[in-house]
Amino acid sequence: MNGSYFEVNVLAIAPGTRDSEAGMKRQIALSDLLTEFDERISSELNVDPLGLQVIWSAYGQKIFRNRISSISNDVRNYTLNLFNHWVTKALVEDDAVQLGKGLLHDKAYAGRGKDSAAFKQACMIYLENVFAFAMVEVQADASVQTGGVLGISKARRRWEETNGNPQLVFSPGARAHVLMRQNSLGVSGRYKTPLVEMGFFDGSYDYALPSSRPQWQKAQAQLFAQGKPLARLQALMHAHLAEVLADVRREPELNFAELPQALKHAFVAAFRSPSSVGAYARDFWLGVTELDQGAPGALYEALKQEWLPDGQVREQPTQQVFALAAGRASLAAGDRDKLERVRVLEPFLAELDLLLGVMLSAKSQSLAEVLAGWKSLDRDGDTLPRLAEPIEVNAAMREQVSGTAAERLTELLALARSNSVQQQVESLLKYHERVMDARGQSPWLRLLNGSQLKIDVRIRPLPAKEDRPVDAWVHQYYVPQFRHLLSGMRGLV
Repeated sequence: MNGSYFEVNVLAIAPGTRDSEAGMKRQIALSDLLTEFDERISSELNVDPLGLQVIWSAYGQKIFRNRISSISNDVRNYTLNLFNHWVTKALVEDDAVQLGKGLLHDKAYAGRGKDSAAFKQACMIYLENVFAFAMVEVQADASVQTGGVLGISKARRRWEETNGNPQLVFSPGARAHVLMRQNSLGVSGRYKTPLVEMGFFDGSYDYALPSSRPQWQKAQAQLFAQGKPLARLQALMHAHLAEVLADVRREPELNFAELPQALKHAFVAAFRSPSSVGAYARDFWLGVTELDQGAPGALYEALKQEWLPDGQVREQPTQQVFALAAGRASLAAGDRDKLERVRVLEPFLAELDLLLGVMLSAKSQSLAEVLAGWKSLDRDGDTLPRLAEPIEVNAAMREQVSGTAAERLTELLALARSNSVQQQVESLLKYHERVMDARGQSPWLRLLNGSQLKIDVRIRPLPAKEDRPVDAWVHQYYVPQFRHLLSGMRGLV
């Protein structure tokens, strides 16, 4: 090594490299390999340095039972996914719909034909793509809302590349995908868990489970029966797919322009915006999700208080929404407990997040400076122990979570048993290192010589004392997602 350069032996030949360079030494500048710390990139990574999401989300899902999540909270996508499964279910059950020779002998279907998971995934992909392209075709229409359509950007790009006539392929494979990893990132992947939890099918898309029958009967009666909002679209799609499936090719394909015009128009009409879908699907979804009952129902009633007569919404902080919900006199004890557990948990988690924020407030600072920063926010050694105590004494609350969530909560409660802020800081740092190590990532900060903190990410400015009172909340427990779902049902988005 010489200054900022070092020598390497050339062992492999890249395309375009002369063969004579093999085995020779080459000088490489360190600047060609090492880059400056990029805060823009760093800020995108590891957004949960204490691994708290697994804890708060576990308690949040005790309330919502996986009906709502950060990726499944849109009434149009909810309904589109159910519709796509209804179409697929009808194809599976219709003996008159036969697979062509190519599909019938495709190894992907493992000899199970229409009842295979691969067939059902191919249906999902095809239906999602038809919808996305149909929406792109009419995107200039002011009544059509393309925002929130999964894969719309990729569909728009494909549309432009093909002069408005993209190819549609019936296959579960990547060749058919418009969206990268569409089986998991498309509508069917993102909205699979809620429908499984509600009992429409299991993880293998088995529609014939005895427990599924009542749910499908409700869907048919309210959405798919003759005269219902999605009946005509389902009939048109069934007829079209019956023709596609009869194709002799292993992967049937056609261009978008070959689709029946009536089918494209019906698809857009049924799903033109979340608000239009909410207008006909609201009562159905509230009924099957049971989000208007029990603990989520209490949150629902609290959120309804945000709705103003002129159609506007005056959002309340999540902390206040939970307080209003927990205070409902008609709430059953078990449902009230679900809400109260969150109200006990969140102030503790929020203070841990704030303590880490103090530790991250300067590129380099001593432990004494961290302690001073904590004190400047009106916190002391008793802050964490006081907030941890109601969790410590509530065994029933701790038993609500298991696995990683339980392990992390136990560790965090243990570090709060000390009344020494310095010990709390040192324990939180070690905890953070374990979380990051489990992810195979580097910690955000290090303790040098036992007294000096050095951070390797963007600093977090300390909040003003009045902006972060003790007991303030930072995690949202799916309330914004619930609010978004309800807004679609009310016709506001």
